[in-house]
Parts: sequence; structure tokens; C-alpha cells
Amino acid sequence: MAVNNAYGMFRQPYALFAGDDDWWRQYAGDIPAGIRLCTASRKASNRLGIEYQRFGDSQVRFNSGSMAIQFAASLGAKRIFLLGYDCSLKEGVHFHGLHAGGLRNPTQVSVTRWQQHFAGVRNELRHIDIFNCSRRTELTCFPKKSLETVIA
Repeated sequence: MAVNNAYGMFRQPYALFAGDDDWWRQYAGDIPAGIRLCTASRKASNRLGIEYQRFGDSQVRFNSGSMAIQFAASLGAKRIFLLGYDCSLKEGVHFHGLHAGGLRNPTQVSVTRWQQHFAGVRNELRHIDIFNCSRRTELTCFPKKSLETVIA
């Protein structure tokens, strides 16, 4: 499953999860056919006819990455391996680069907030093995594993 712009890094991801309506306005026309499209935005879901997925209390803050983890869990995943979950500005904004078209890019405030979102997901999904396989990361609520170890 890919999150936001990461869909372009895969030949054919099973699914793409992007939570923000603004992201869908910018990128929906660029996404190849054949990918399951999911969002936490009712506006994007209604406008584009894509699958709406929202987990937990509607008042709880989230980010697309944390919602993608919850979506994978809802599909029955027992082990989840995260790639590109850097949660840091040390190497730039996103591991995939800047968002185009005036979309918001991360700030230190948003990165700190994301850490809290992921910690909440970790607590909620204690029954699932979630490993952070990102090469560079400041996200510490999930155990770290190297991708090479997982693939082997």
C-alpha cells in the first residue's frame, strides 16, 4: 500500500491511501488505473467516487500514514512494514520531495504532531506487529528492522 506521492515509487501498489482532499485535487489525474484508491476525506470520496475509510473517533487527529496503517489492519494484516516513515525534516521535507501546487509541506510542528498520531495507532493496534523499516527515521514508537532483514 502506498501513501500519498509514494504511489509513483511502485510498479503497481495494491492500494493508495491519501487522507487530504487537497492532495486528491492536485494528484488524482496522475494516478494510473488499477490501484485501489482510499481516502479519509468525504469530499474527495464523493467527488472522485473513491473508497472512504476513516477509523476511530472522528475527533481524533490523524495523518495519511497513520490512517494507512489502520486501513492495512482493517484488511486483516498481522504484520506491517513501514517504508519512508521518516517523521523528520533532517533530510528535507518528505522522503519523496516537496508537494507541488501549493499543498502544505511538513513543518516541525506537523512532524511532532505526526509522532503523536503514530503513538496512538501503536497503542490501538498492539495486537499487530508493526515494524519501521525506513532507512532514516525519527519515528520511535515502532520497533526498527532493516528492509534487508525483512526480505531475507
